[in-house]
Parts: sequence; structure tokens; C-alpha cells
Amino acid sequence: MGIEDYCYICLVMDVDFLSGMIKELILQHDTLSLPGLGTFVAEDMPASFSDRGYTINPPYRRLSFTGKETNDGLLAGLYAGSNSLERDKAEAIIVAFLKDLGETLRSEKSVDFPGLGRLRATRENHFFFVADEDLDISPDACGLGPVSLKSHDYVALPDIPAALAQRSAAAQNPAATPQPAAAQQPAPEPQPAAIQPAAQQPAAAQPAAPQHPARPRRRALGWALGAVGAAFALLLAFVLVSRLAPGSTDRLLYNQEELAIINYPEDGLSLPR
Repeated sequence: MGIEDYCYICLVMDVDFLSGMIKELILQHDTLSLPGLGTFVAEDMPASFSDRGYTINPPYRRLSFTGKETNDGLLAGLYAGSNSLERDKAEAIIVAFLKDLGETLRSEKSVDFPGLGRLRATRENHFFFVADEDLDISPDACGLGPVSLKSHDYVALPDIPAALAQRSAAAQNPAATPQPAAAQQPAPEPQPAAIQPAAQQPAAAQPAAPQHPARPRRRALGWALGAVGAAFALLLAFVLVSRLAPGSTDRLLYNQEELAIINYPEDGLSLPR
């Protein structure tokens, strides 16, 4: 590259001009290569919460930088079209300018890109990008801003099930629905009731006794428990009688011959003949 070309670069190419081209191209592309330095990457990020959940941030595109080069030629094409240059010459100018920019970045560790952010270098000269807080490269989210829930008043919503129940009851019983005061007719004045002899007055209707539903299962269970209890009482009485008067219970269990065998000695000499 001759001296004239280098002077031309100094006149028409600077960081401000490069930043404008980068922002214009990154709005239309997800990646943009800087020959000799790396690649800008734009990623779509979803909506998020901040301020302990009281602020809703709209979706946006995050701009970052990686050392991997793609050599897409987008910068050279835009620069050639903007300055009416041949593509090869525009690409040579871009490469030469970015080479000087890389040396500045390695020595000063930071280069500002107006309107975008700062391209920085670590101690080992690994490049990374820090975007401006107000950077907006999301055409679809144009005009969207964060929404703070603290600035909105709480709106109490009606109890929908209760309202539906009231409407349903009014539809089933229209007579019970209260009418407006203007539509109500004045109540007639009460007339004195005719006095009748006591013998002719109908007897007051007595309220019917409440009828309890039959409970066959409970009754059957009660009878079963009663039978078991009676059997247990009889068994207990038999045991007591056998303890107190053994002879009386033996007569119920054994006949005369069996009683003679039980009550006389085992030699059988005293058994009745």
C-alpha cells in the first residue's frame, strides 16, 4: 500500500466511521467479522425481570465479541459501496486500519467504539466487548422499554364465580330479583279480618313430625351386637354357676352313668349295680 492510500485511510477511516458501519451491519446480521481481530456476535435475549422482580425488561439483542474470525467481507462491501471504491481496495484499507487498531488495543487494553461500547483486551490479549447500557440493536423491539410494577396501582378484580352464581340464581327465579324502587307498586292497606265463630275456624295445621330416614344397616349392626352380648352374658353366667355349684352344671352336661363314673373312685367298686 502506497503513501497516498495510507493518507486516504487517515482521511476517510476512523473509529467513529467504523462504529457506524458496525452498527448498520449488525442490525441486519447476527455476526460481523473484523479481519485480524475477531467477530461481533448478536444474540436474541428473552424478556427478563430485575429489581427483585418489580421491573420487566423487554427482549433485546446482546452484542458480544469473540476471537474467532469468519471473514464474511461485510465491512469491505459496505465500505466500497459508501466510497465508490473497488472491493479489493476497500478490503485492503479495512485490513490495514484494523491492524493498527489491534496494536493500539494490545498496548492500551481498551478502544472506544462510539455508540456501541468498548473493545478491551486482557493481560493475555484476549479481546472482549463491553456494550453501552443504552445500546439498542433490536429492530423488532424498537420503542419498548422496561416496565416498573411499582408505578402501577393494584386493581381489584371482581369475584367471578360469585357474580356468575348471582346471575344464575336471578335467571332461575326472576320473582326473587329485587326491582328498582320506581317500578315497585304501593302495597294495599291491610283490611280487618272477619270475625268467625270459634267452631267454624279451621284448626291450625300441626307441623308434621320430621321423618327420619330408615337406617337398616345401623339396626342390623345393633341387633348383631346385642346377640353377641347376650351370648357372652350367658357364657359368663354358666361359668360362675359351675364354679359355685359344680353339681348343678354337671347334671346338665352328663347323664346318670357318666355322673357315677365321675363321682366314684376309679376302681369302680362303689359304682351302683
